[in-house]
Amino acid sequence: MSFSFGFTSNDFDDDELVAQPEISIESSRGNRKTTAYINPLDSDFLLQTDVVQPRVEDLKTVLESLKDVRLTFEEFQSPINKKPLIRRELFDVKHQLMLETDIQSNHNSTELDILLGDTSEDLRKNIYEGGLKSWECSFDLVDLLSEKVDRTSNNIDAVVEIGCGTALPSEFLFKSALLRNDKSENLKFVLTDYNASVLRLVTIPNLIITWAKTVLSIDELYALQKNECENIPINSEELLLSSKLLAAFYSDIQSRNIHVVLISGSWGRKFSNLIREILSNKKKVLSLTSETIYQPDNLPVIAETILDMHRLPQTDVQTYVAAKDIYFGVGGSIVEFENYLDSRVKSEGLPIQYERFKVNSGLKRSIICVETNRITH
Repeated sequence: MSFSFGFTSNDFDDDELVAQPEISIESSRGNRKTTAYINPLDSDFLLQTDVVQPRVEDLKTVLESLKDVRLTFEEFQSPINKKPLIRRELFDVKHQLMLETDIQSNHNSTELDILLGDTSEDLRKNIYEGGLKSWECSFDLVDLLSEKVDRTSNNIDAVVEIGCGTALPSEFLFKSALLRNDKSENLKFVLTDYNASVLRLVTIPNLIITWAKTVLSIDELYALQKNECENIPINSEELLLSSKLLAAFYSDIQSRNIHVVLISGSWGRKFSNLIREILSNKKKVLSLTSETIYQPDNLPVIAETILDMHRLPQTDVQTYVAAKDIYFGVGGSIVEFENYLDSRVKSEGLPIQYERFKVNSGLKRSIICVETNRITH
């Protein structure tokens, strides 16, 4: 099987991944001759005090925190198949953060400094993992999914995006579900990012804007934004998150049997256990991740997170991993990821197969499809 895109480096603006210096983290593997194998999900460094531990964020609380926020967004298309997408403007996120910082007076943090752009960093390990930007490979996933949406969406009851950030692939599938309007689907979106602030500032806003532009008429959109104040200015490039609009969003997706679960924090055993619990009664799961294998320290962790999902009993899981072939100056690579999968599948005899799709671009990129081989009798 082959699958090819025709992207070039000119298809993307400021969403390039800037290589960061490799960070050395000591692990507690000990003497290999005397110490038993330790699954990367159980590594001590994932439990260090500077690592944010995973937790489920309350969707209603996130929505309440966005009340009266005015979102500025851009509408654009995926590079190859021209699928319409929406994302909140980055300058608008920073504007919200500055307003909230002024209100909270002395509130400050390293994460906030990075989010505001004061440090000129795209990411910093264990602080901020780059979720406000839309990286190249997330566009690759959208175009691949658009080619396979009929097949991949058939009977899927859960979508998991690991390291979602702006969540464009999930947004695409979310819009597809809205257009199908099949209330019997009982579809769950599990959106995860290291930073809870990213889930609040871009992940959920992007879903809200997509919902509003997909299901609401112009009159409905206008009325929900006006709320109780007729003098509030409304324009087509912005969305005012009034209490009525937020309530309508929550109520409508619930009525469609679409459920959104948010998880913040690091990967690891705690994270995987949360995912397994959330997916415990699901039969067909599509998991997605892009630009998450750039660090050699994290590559085994993301690989084991994926393998752990594929071990779910009575659940068919299909995973798409999108990444640059080589992350120059950082250390991760598609080949290293494939080698790790290969060694784990062989050593455990896992019923898993994978296949790589090449992306035609100046900067080489690929998508690996991982599937569970279930033998039926």
